[in-house]
Amino acid sequence: MAHEINRILRAFAMQPLFIEAAKGHQIAEILALRAAQGPRADSFTDTPAEQPAPSQTGNVAILRLFGPILPRAEAITDISQPAALMTRFQAQFRTAASDPRVTAIVIDIDSPGGQADLVPETVAMIRAARRSDRPIVAIADTLACSAAYWLGCGADEFSVTPSGLVGSIGAYVLHQDVSEALTAAGVKNTFVAEGPRKVEGNPFEPLDDAAKAWLQGIVKDCYDMFVADVAKARGVPASVVRADPETSDKHMGGGRSYPAKEALRLGMVDRIETLDQLVTRLQRRGARSSSSARASLL
Repeated sequence: MAHEINRILRAFAMQPLFIEAAKGHQIAEILALRAAQGPRADSFTDTPAEQPAPSQTGNVAILRLFGPILPRAEAITDISQPAALMTRFQAQFRTAASDPRVTAIVIDIDSPGGQADLVPETVAMIRAARRSDRPIVAIADTLACSAAYWLGCGADEFSVTPSGLVGSIGAYVLHQDVSEALTAAGVKNTFVAEGPRKVEGNPFEPLDDAAKAWLQGIVKDCYDMFVADVAKARGVPASVVRADPETSDKHMGGGRSYPAKEALRLGMVDRIETLDQLVTRLQRRGARSSSSARASLL
C-alpha cells in the first residue's frame, strides 16, 4: 500500500501546477483515497470519463475544455471526471479553424486549471488562428481558473456566465515530505544516483534550500509566461496582472479568483453572458457578415 501511495506522490512531485488551490487539494485527496482503497475500489473506474465532443450550432463551432488541464492521455488524471487534454483539444481546434464553413469558434470552459505542460503552446496556437472575419470567443461556463483562464486569454474575447468564476493567476509546485510517515511505517528509501542534484526535491526527505530555490525558479518561469500572455490579452501592464502593491485597486488578483461582476470590473473578461446568448450573438454576427458580403457582390 505504501508503494502505491509513493508512486502517486512521485508522479505529481515537481510538476508546475496552474490550478485553483481548493480543486487541487480535492484531486490530491481523491488520488490518495484511490491509492488507499486499491485499484479494485468500486467507487472508481480505470477508464477516464469522456470529454464532451465538439459540436456546431449553425456555423459556430463549439469546443469544450472541461475538467483538469493535462497535456495528453498518458498523464495521470483524477479519473472521477473528464480531463481536458491539450493534444486532443489542439487537434479539435485545428479542425474547426481550417473549416471554411465555420464563422466563429467558441471555447466552452469549465475547468479549475491543471498542469502547465503544453498550455503556452496551445495559447499561441489559438492566438495565431485569430482572424477579423472569424471571432474566437472563450467563455467561463462556469469555471475558468489558472491554466484554464490562461487558455481563454488566447481568444479574441473572453466571456463569463452570470454565476461563473475566473482568475487564480498564479503557479505553484507542491513538495510533500513523507519521510517521517515512511519511517513510522518501517519503510526506508535509498537512492543510488549519479549527479549531485539528481534526486533533489524528492518526497522522501526534507526539502533543502538549494532544491527549494531550483523549484522556485521553475515556478517563476512558468508564472512569467502566464503573466505575459494575460497582460497581452487584456491590454494591461504586467504589474496589473501580478497585483503588485503599487497598482492599488487596479489588479487581477495575484492568485485570487473572482465572480463574474467583479471579474468584469477588473477587466479580466469582456462581458457577462450565457453560452446560449454567446452562440446566438455570434450567429447573428455571422449572418450580418454574410449579408454584407452578398451585397458587395451585387
